[in-house]
Amino acid sequence: MKHSAIILAGGLGERMRPLTDTLPKPMLPVGGEPNMCRLLDTLLFNGFESAVVCLGYLPGKIKALGKSCRGVDLTYLTEDTPLGTAGAAAAAKDLCGEDFLVISGDAVCTLDLSAAMQEHIARGAAATVILHTVPEPGEYGCVVCDNGRIVSFCEKPAWQSVVSDKVNTGIYILSRRVFDYVGPPPCDFARDVFPAMLEAGETLIGYEPEGSWRDIGSFSEYLLANRELSRYAEGELEGSVCGDGFIMGENSAFINSVAFDGVRIADNCSIVGCILGRNVTVGDGCVLRDGCVIGEGAVINDGVRLGAGTVIGTGKTVKNDMNGDGKNKAEFENGEAEIGAEQTQTVLLTLAAQAANGSGGIVGVCCDGGGLRKNEAELFARACRDRGGVVYEFGPASEPASALAGPYFGCAMTFRFVPRADGTAVICRDENGDVPSPDRMKKLGYAKETPGRKSGKLTQVGGLDLLYCAALSSYARLDGVKIALVCREGGAEISDALRRAGAELTAAADVHGGGFIINLEPGSSLLYSGGVSLDFDECLLAVLGMTDPSVQPAVALPYFLPRVFAKTAEASGIKVLFYRSRPATGQSADDRARRLRRDCRFVTDPLFCAVKLAELLKKERMSLSEAKKKYVGQTLVREQIRVPKARKAALLRRMYESYMPYQTDACDGVRIVEAGAEGVIMADDSDRMRLVISADSAEAAEDAVAEVMMRLGLT
Repeated sequence: MKHSAIILAGGLGERMRPLTDTLPKPMLPVGGEPNMCRLLDTLLFNGFESAVVCLGYLPGKIKALGKSCRGVDLTYLTEDTPLGTAGAAAAAKDLCGEDFLVISGDAVCTLDLSAAMQEHIARGAAATVILHTVPEPGEYGCVVCDNGRIVSFCEKPAWQSVVSDKVNTGIYILSRRVFDYVGPPPCDFARDVFPAMLEAGETLIGYEPEGSWRDIGSFSEYLLANRELSRYAEGELEGSVCGDGFIMGENSAFINSVAFDGVRIADNCSIVGCILGRNVTVGDGCVLRDGCVIGEGAVINDGVRLGAGTVIGTGKTVKNDMNGDGKNKAEFENGEAEIGAEQTQTVLLTLAAQAANGSGGIVGVCCDGGGLRKNEAELFARACRDRGGVVYEFGPASEPASALAGPYFGCAMTFRFVPRADGTAVICRDENGDVPSPDRMKKLGYAKETPGRKSGKLTQVGGLDLLYCAALSSYARLDGVKIALVCREGGAEISDALRRAGAELTAAADVHGGGFIINLEPGSSLLYSGGVSLDFDECLLAVLGMTDPSVQPAVALPYFLPRVFAKTAEASGIKVLFYRSRPATGQSADDRARRLRRDCRFVTDPLFCAVKLAELLKKERMSLSEAKKKYVGQTLVREQIRVPKARKAALLRRMYESYMPYQTDACDGVRIVEAGAEGVIMADDSDRMRLVISADSAEAAEDAVAEVMMRLGLT
């Protein structure tokens, strides 16, 4: 049967510059020929004999293919302004059949699309999303299915929100009724149309056909796509693809790399893992390391060495060695990047340029104390200012205090410098004091310095710790309560804040009766009194159980908590709003909860939780032992499970499918329900998954953990 297709080929390809300075991304060569031609071969093989090509950027380069190419009849539509994936398809709807294919022009695939079309028609689906299995789905859109029917989407999720290794390839088979859900441009299928269709009860299915698929949206994926098509298995061209007119001199090696047409490489060169645009010339004795990308017509003079990740623009001439960005960029995971001592200055200068141009507003800078970290923070702040940034330099600040820079001072991003065994760690927070979303961190990583940009402004603003302590002193009334404080950082300032709240500070040995020991050391129980101790989880349960709804009518809790916390709050008459561990890409449905969280400091800050509980116990004339007996009837267990990063997404999908009836959302992790126990398992950016279990007894908690480990296949 003959079918029609829509090819989306209008994107700017900004992440692929300078290669896309002169070519639209669908026309980049893959395996020695334009990817668009390869895609048309795949379409014809699967019975798609006509296609509408939606153009935007450099349309003439694609129109040069003519009205027919590789046996597929082509019709071209050019959009004057970006319409989005759904908007572009809607512009072509009069040229499509009842069921049609939508595919991106930069998809490198050999998928069995005819089988997908048959499945779509057989199931009467409104839309069929072509899926593919990947080990790290964060760059794509995660799709959750129940017996093939799509349950939910999560666009470019952080690891904390990953529950599947099945991703949206951006290839769809659609019925014409999808156009009923296409809104004003720009309108996107994954972000706008499909969620609306799910809410309306339409049938959306996920189908994973046989065959290969890659999205050449990054240099690394582009290299891999070409490497898979290389004719060279060994020797000086191993794993490489070379265009027409490629010339390489004696004693040179061009390994795992791509050369467009007309590339000339002189003698004694070493080039590994690089991309060379059309008509690039590399002189004698040059060394180009992993990740170098050279734009069309560029010239690399004799003897030049380019470090990993160096990008050379179109038509440039390089006369001197360049370090590149490959080892000079801060690689953030969960909002934190570690920098080796030998690289600190170079990395900080690169990060300062990215912050000035990609933070989206005021940049906050602070550190953990004086000495080397203070020097690094000052270097970063001044470099950021010199590159056009508006910078607030806060000086030394504790971790909880640094989270106030966004909410109180309007900093779009705040960078805190702390020591690590092998150098420095940089911790990044957004305007809400959260770890920024993956999309925000990606934009930061790709931000480039703007040539000719004037110097910005630097303002020194002291007192984040004072602001934190002022908030603490006004948070609770502790008149006459004896408190002994155990902490490693900021003890004097916190003690003073507790005194201003009315507390009587004393030594631990002198605490008795209604007094408390607050222990802020990691791994210790948080609150002690009368021979009874509570950890942070237990303190939070007690606070939620004792809070007066007329004082605190609503509370914000993270999704990644067993539901016993929400039930305890609701039993007190408090409304519960939930927020993700990491902000979602784009508009976030949990914005209201994030704003409310600022008024619920006891949920995220152990010190505020302990102080709030001490106040409530004093007010109710209740002992810690009585509160524990009344409000903390559960056994709470937290486990860190080490798993290979390549298996995390697959294991999370296995868990999601095992506990499918209990899933109410795909926000943070997988909901676990076992006899007498419930909880959540969630990945993070490392090689670990976190498990939190709430159970009626220690035995039930132990059994639930054992069951989870068995289902993960780790016992």
